[in-house]
Amino acid sequence: MIYLKENQKSMDAVIFDLGNVLLDYSPRRFLGEIGIHPEVHDRIAAVLFEDAATWTELDRGTITNAELIEIAAGKEPLLRNEIKKYVREWPYFFNAIPENIAALYRIKEAGAKVYVLSNFAIEVFKIEQKRNSFLADFDGLIISSEHHLIKPQPEIYRLLIEKFQLNPERSVFIDDIEENANAALRAGLNVIHLPARSAVAPYFILPEPD
Repeated sequence: MIYLKENQKSMDAVIFDLGNVLLDYSPRRFLGEIGIHPEVHDRIAAVLFEDAATWTELDRGTITNAELIEIAAGKEPLLRNEIKKYVREWPYFFNAIPENIAALYRIKEAGAKVYVLSNFAIEVFKIEQKRNSFLADFDGLIISSEHHLIKPQPEIYRLLIEKFQLNPERSVFIDDIEENANAALRAGLNVIHLPARSAVAPYFILPEPD
């Protein structure tokens, strides 16, 4: 059995966001790691991941990676090759956050169910599944693009609760984005608003690892 440290409540289920909770997600840093020249970082960011409307539709699953490339390249035609390179390569620069993966397994071994609720483009997520074996060890996953819903829409939290028959009072959702955490709270879930890439374990009372 596990408990939330904040209120000493016992939890039956822990729901994880992926980006900056279990996977290091830093799209601007990825530009440099992919090898794109710093002089064009701002221009590429502006038409890709900082273009909220387009990026949201990618996470919602209403546009594909190929369509994203065309939309972004239409705004920055001279950077088509760099845009294509980024969209094709950035999934390979997500890295697992080791201490939080370890906490995930401690939570699971203590008897709680573990789930994912994450905004993720489906083409990218399929790559992450191949790169990160821990993604096969959840009791269930809700990936936004598979359901054409995204956080913080209330419907995606209802889907989570109904699909996995969760008791919200005994379930906790972990997310690094305050808006998403607040929406989960409104859905009746316990919530941990985790600073990006911070350790999960200190928020719980967990059995000591063997």
